[in-house]
Amino acid sequence: MADTATIPLPFERRWSLAAAIASVAVFGLGIGQAAPLMSLLLDAHGTNPAINGLNAAAAFVGVLIGPLLTPRGVRAFGIRNFLLLCFVGDVAVMLSLKRFETIGAWFVLRACSGLLGSSIFTASEAWINLLAGGAGRGRIIGLYVAALSAGFGIGPMLLSLTGIGGWAPFLANAAIVAVAALPLLRVGNAARDLGREQAAHPLAMFARAPLIMLAVVLFGLYESTAMVLLPIWGVRLGFSPTLAATTLSALYFGSVAMQVPLGWLSDKTARLAMLRLCGGVGLIGAVGIGALAVPSVAILPAIAVWGGIATGIYPVALSLAGDRFRGSELVAANAAIIIAYGLGGLVGPGLGGATMALAGPRGLFVFFAVLFCLFLAATAMARNDSDRR
Repeated sequence: MADTATIPLPFERRWSLAAAIASVAVFGLGIGQAAPLMSLLLDAHGTNPAINGLNAAAAFVGVLIGPLLTPRGVRAFGIRNFLLLCFVGDVAVMLSLKRFETIGAWFVLRACSGLLGSSIFTASEAWINLLAGGAGRGRIIGLYVAALSAGFGIGPMLLSLTGIGGWAPFLANAAIVAVAALPLLRVGNAARDLGREQAAHPLAMFARAPLIMLAVVLFGLYESTAMVLLPIWGVRLGFSPTLAATTLSALYFGSVAMQVPLGWLSDKTARLAMLRLCGGVGLIGAVGIGALAVPSVAILPAIAVWGGIATGIYPVALSLAGDRFRGSELVAANAAIIIAYGLGGLVGPGLGGATMALAGPRGLFVFFAVLFCLFLAATAMARNDSDRR
């Protein structure tokens, strides 16, 4: 498929790639701080885990809408200006979460946050995929996901500095998102034509790339549930609140370490094999951690390895999309990927929270084990040549 988007010159390409990765990585820091902040605040007010999960899932209602609007927004404003507008909107939503601190308002505001965040990821990931090129796509996308995971991992640790009460954590988050926009201010008009030509509707991509979309749906179930409920799992097992939040940091620090090697391997071998490897480790880790977890820092390395390799599912799926699609088709494919992630995220925290409510905290890892079983079954039914470049 022809690529009609403007490909920038080498220096401009490298600068734009660095700016896009840096911007989204800092934005991930804000997400990593906000997700446990919300769930821990609700838990501190005695909110049932199932309601806590459902409130987090409200963000994924917005995640389903944002990618459908992103292609139009990119055409109207250009990719850089569109991203800047989304960052401004996200700051406003975060401050409103503190100003209107009720469960009803949080359902609406978290949906708005999901819409803005999914728009940011749809546009930026298509941009990064385009700039990544072909031969080293997996390695570059692995670097992007590692940087994003670093933000996710450091985010929860900031709560030890700000606490969860008062305005401090909300103001810190707004400042982080504002900083995330800064790298884009130095970016020129690179990839100005990306997404401007006619393309398939994002929902059509579910039929054109079913393996990619199913992989991302199941990954969305896993990651959204872990982000929201892993700290609650720790607290319910007897971890201190700080250690419980650090379990999420361990998961994402493992991802930082693993994504570039996994991306390199996916460039050297069939990407379907990498999906199976990531899913297999996800299953083994879920069973082992769920059965053996005790309230001790000794569990953190196991969570890091498990989460780091399981997270590889997402960049491999992104690389598959980049291998197959170009230009506005790539924007549509990325929009479909974010929608697929949103579908998983919409139901994941609610199902995970309900499982914990019924079976206790260890039920969370039973839920993860079932997800990875389904993932491996899906890859087993896929043709071995379905993901080759």
